[in-house]
Amino acid sequence: FEQRFIFKSRNPVKTGWDEIDNIMQQGLGKGELGVVIAPTGAGKSMALVHLGSQALVAGKNVVYYTLELSDTVVGSRFDSCITKVPLTDLKIFKEGIYEKIQNLKGKLIVKEYPTKSASVNTIKNHIEKLKNRDFKPDIIIVDYADLLRPVLTLKEKRHELETIYEQLRSLAQENKCCVWTASQTNR
Repeated sequence: FEQRFIFKSRNPVKTGWDEIDNIMQQGLGKGELGVVIAPTGAGKSMALVHLGSQALVAGKNVVYYTLELSDTVVGSRFDSCITKVPLTDLKIFKEGIYEKIQNLKGKLIVKEYPTKSASVNTIKNHIEKLKNRDFKPDIIIVDYADLLRPVLTLKEKRHELETIYEQLRSLAQENKCCVWTASQTNR
């Protein structure tokens, strides 16, 4: 009975969007899974980059798994989001961008996997390797869950997706961090 009344810190990671942070009690907390849901082309990947950028600026360690875009495209999006330099102008302001990002307290790792080649187990294994190199993630971003390979092949795709989302939440709990991902509304 007494255990239920002991304060447990969520240590949330803010989204950078005041309205959303207010609704979410200052962001996504340890062991929590957040999902950005929108149709094709609505900016889900950019929203995930924004969430990761906010965490980096706040001094958090971010691991970003991309299953659709190349790691260099994702890296450029982070550069743009953090420095407010438009994507089209990144090459022009290369030195200034480098100055800004090298002083960030948080660290970013972008890992690219081909679509449907990685499962949640693949991500777990990668995170263990990172921990062995003294890198503990505060936030894990998977762009996006619908493109992960299911560990179990089930009759219906919706059941496979349900299992993937449950595994991602478990990943957040096991690593005591938050996990963000995205889903297309037409899937």
